[in-house]
This record gives sequence, C-alpha cells and structure tokens, in this order.
Amino acid sequence: MESMEERGESLKVLEVNQSDCGLLGDRRHNRTVPGEVKKEAWTWSLYLEEQKAVAAPLKLFQECQSIPQAKNSFRVGMKLEGIDPQHPSMYFVLTVTEVCGYRMRLHFDGYSECHDFWVNANSPDIHPAGWCEKTEHKLYTPKGQRAEGCKEEEFSWASYLRLTKAQVAPRELFASPGGTEPPCSFQVGMKLEAVDRMNPSLICVATVTDVVDKRFLVHFDNWDDTYDYWCDETSPYIHPVGWCQERGRPLTPPQDYPDPDNFSWEKYLKDTGSTAVPAHCFKMRPQHGFQVNLKLEVVDKRNPSLIRVATVEDIDEYRIKIHFDGWNHMYDYWIDSDSPDIHPAGWCERTGHPLKTPLRESNTQQPGPRDTLASGQGGCASLACKGISHSRPKYSFNHRKCPTPGCDGSGHVTGRFTAHHCLSGCPLAERNQGRLKTELSDTEGPGAKRNLLVFGQRSKTSRHHGRIGRPPKCRKSQQRAYQSMSAEVMHPSLFMSALSAHPDRTLSLCWEQHCKLLPGVAGIHASNVATWSVEEVSSFVQNLTGCDEQARVFKDEMIDGEAFLLLTQTDIVKIMSIKLGPALKIYNAILVFKSTDDSLK
Repeated sequence: MESMEERGESLKVLEVNQSDCGLLGDRRHNRTVPGEVKKEAWTWSLYLEEQKAVAAPLKLFQECQSIPQAKNSFRVGMKLEGIDPQHPSMYFVLTVTEVCGYRMRLHFDGYSECHDFWVNANSPDIHPAGWCEKTEHKLYTPKGQRAEGCKEEEFSWASYLRLTKAQVAPRELFASPGGTEPPCSFQVGMKLEAVDRMNPSLICVATVTDVVDKRFLVHFDNWDDTYDYWCDETSPYIHPVGWCQERGRPLTPPQDYPDPDNFSWEKYLKDTGSTAVPAHCFKMRPQHGFQVNLKLEVVDKRNPSLIRVATVEDIDEYRIKIHFDGWNHMYDYWIDSDSPDIHPAGWCERTGHPLKTPLRESNTQQPGPRDTLASGQGGCASLACKGISHSRPKYSFNHRKCPTPGCDGSGHVTGRFTAHHCLSGCPLAERNQGRLKTELSDTEGPGAKRNLLVFGQRSKTSRHHGRIGRPPKCRKSQQRAYQSMSAEVMHPSLFMSALSAHPDRTLSLCWEQHCKLLPGVAGIHASNVATWSVEEVSSFVQNLTGCDEQARVFKDEMIDGEAFLLLTQTDIVKIMSIKLGPALKIYNAILVFKSTDDSLK
C-alpha cells in the first residue's frame, strides 16, 4: 500500500503539469465516443485519490516519453520521408493526414489508408524531404495514379510537389538529426547475435544493415526484413558474437544454412568476408524504475489512435506489463519500458491529445436490440455477459456501430483496415483476442515459452497472422481497371465503404442475367446472408465458378456475412488483391443479395 506522502507527491506533480497546460494544449479537444457518456469531468487528481493510487514519477520516463517542451507544428498535408513500421529497412514518401496533440497519423503516398500509422512528433523514424538522397538511402517513391510521370529512378521532390500541389514539412520540425555516423564501432556489415523480437525464445545470427544517429538496424541473415528492428548499443536484445556459446544457449543459424547443427562463427565470418561487432561496444542498459500499480498513459496497441489510462500490472528487467483500467485483463500486454507509446499521467492534457478514461459501468453502453448482433452464435456483445438466455434479434443492416462497449469503431482485427462496424472486425472484442495475441509480440509473460515454435528453431511461416504487408504491385491490366472505376464507388476503407450515400445506384444491373451466370444466388435474402459465419461466406465464394482460390482470402480476412454485404468492387480488387474476373462474379453476387433488401439499394 502506497503511503500518503507518495500519493501527495504524485498529486503535486500532476498539479504542476496541469498549471502550464496552455503551452501545448491550446488546441485541446475531446472526442465523444458513442456509448461513453460523461457525467462529470474526469481528472487524474480525482482518479488517483479515488483509487488510492500513485502516478508513475516523471523521472522514470525517457525524453521521448516525457512531456515535450514545444508543441507539435506538423500540419495536415505536409510531406516527408519515413520508415515503414512493417518493413523497417524501407523508406517511403509519407503525408501527414491527421494531427492530434503531439501525435500524427502518416499515410503512404499511393497506397491504401489501411497502412496508415501513428507516430509522435519527435519520432526518430521520420525525416525531412530529401534526407534519403542526402544520406544515400533508397527512397521508395509513391505508387498509383498520382505518381504517374514520377518514375522511381527519376523521382525528384520538386517535380512531385508540383504534381501534387503540396508542401514539405520544414526541417526544423524534426527531432532526429538524421546523421549516419556510427555509434561506437557499430558499422554496416558487422555481425552479432540478436533476439528475434517476434519469437523471443530465439537468438539468431544477425547483421547491422543501417546506421542512423545513435541507432542501427538489426537484420537476421537470410530472412526477410519484416523481422528487422532498430535499436541502440544498450538494447538488451543484442549480444556479441559467441554470447550463446559461452552460456550454453542455442543459436539459430541463418535460414538455409548448409549445416545448421554445426554452425561456426569463425567459418561463417570467413565465408561471408565480414567482421564481428567488438564486444566492448555493447553497453548494459540500467533497469527501469517502474513498480507494480503505478498509473500512466499508454497508446492502445489494438487501436493506435487512442491513448488510455493504464496501470503497471507486472514488471521484468526491461519491460512492463500494461493493464488498461476498467478493461478485462485479456487486453494486458508487455511493452518495453523505453517504448515511445508510454507516457506519464498528464501527458495528454499537456499536449492536447484526448485521453480515454477508464471504462466503468456508468459509461459502458449496454447493447440494445440492434447492438446484440454479435457472433454467429448469437452471443451478447457485452464484455461481462456470457450470453445466457439471449435471443438473436432480427437483422437490421442499417446499424453501423460496433457493439463492443467502449469501442468507437476504429481499427480492425486484421490490421489491414482503419475501421470496423461489427464484432467480427473489432480489435477489442473478446472473441478476437486469440487472433490478436499472435500479432502482439510480447503478450506472454517473462520467461514464457512460445508453443508456436520449437525452441531453437525458426518458423518459416509469416509472423503477420492475418496482417499482411503492403500489397504487391498490381498487374497493369488490374491497375487500369480499378483506376477507371467511377469515383463514386472508390472508398478508402473496406468497412466504411457502405457509409457513403447510395454507392451502387450508378450501376445498372440485369438481375435475370446475373442470376443465370451465378447459380445458387437467386432466392437468398440479404437478411440471411448477414447471419452467415466466416466459414459460410468462404464456402459460398468457393462454390462460385472459378472462385475456388479466392475463398481462402475471405476466410483469412475473417469476412462474415455482414462484412460481405459491405464489400465494394474496389475493395475486392484493390484491397483484397483478387483478380478482376473472380472479383466481378463475387461483387455481382453481393449486388443480387442486396437487391432483395430495400434498405441496401
């Protein structure tokens, strides 16, 4: 139990933070989420007093986590260069699409918004326009219609800015100097041993492949770059060559190494003509000072646009386990203590970012008749309810609000889309936590063994279960097809596409011909389709002529009946990367179904 002195000191820190909130909070705003009714103003001081809790002291937070000294001056529409979070070795042209307090959402020019991601304004992963050319990094130029005429080998910022009528973000807004001088003796091409962050039980042969400022990029030999990560010389996840052998730990050799059971560093360094990072370059990181039950503010990993009130649930040497106050413990996860996604209490208030207060019974939306459209089993949407004695209501397609209490419809369980409308796509829904667990890299506690992999072996299966990277370049015929589509049916997000007014009225349909070409479609009402499970949707697609292979895509993306009815032709071709022929059959089947419901026409 914390002493009264500790609680008093915590409240005093908060008072100091809030007294100077005018510096960064001049654009403070609150987002009202459906189902969360504020009966009285929520403050950290009152909450800590009520919970008899203590806020994490400011001294525990690193500079990138602490309250910034200057406000975020990035503006929507500004262009810059930055690292792709899913492919850390790649730099892309980015555009600021949303600014919220000291955070901003970045968009990959020429790609779907489903790949957008959030960063702090002081992120070391972003750089001013022209940085890649100056530092001899490859810049992946925009793809798509707007980048026509800007070939990758001929790309110039001046031409692109004239084409897009945009402006670049001023250099003074970036916190990272962007220098390429190596820290200590970490140099590109040097070898080391490193923990696979996605499979923490494995330590693998790795190489330094990039150096920027005081950070360097760790790449696992003969593996794709989705496993790469940036770190500094104090990272607890890197070790000098020979570290595993000295401690009797198994070392995972490079993929397809000819004799993996007899890997030798001496032979491998000679064969590759490389050198090892000197042992003296590795520095010991001091342990963090976080303690269990301390309060703080943390980005919701499942909905990165949100920051929630959180509690330190558990600790180990370099990580803390986060619990979101008011939520089930199934949402807890481990995070590095130096992550830029954790902040001291009062950070949101000072920077003008909305803070999601603890979910309580008073502000929890109880599902009504239209909101209990839950799973295929007809379960209740309430987190606390087991669904006993609930009957499934009649389907009403017009509702577009996620029934999960406290969820505002942002994000998607697959990670590919920016929004969802039902439980099948909700990243906060209880039934989806099993799928999300594989994507949140550090869900297990300290020392836990992953049952997905055999110790000392590395799976060739992609780590992104249900969350694939940027779509490959489409064939030119497909690209022309979806670029020539009417603007009225081009929608940026799969699950928000049906929100536009009458998206299908521009299409003329001959129902009799469609029904003849699509056997098994006629006579099925949209209300029945809406109740289909993911398996039933996949089975239906499989039965369409020439669509056998496409059925697996619908199953992988967890498209149930409700989501199926919301698909547009552009969604199927562009986002799901289905070839135009099968896509036309699938989409026309959807139109036939929707024609049976007046509310969907």
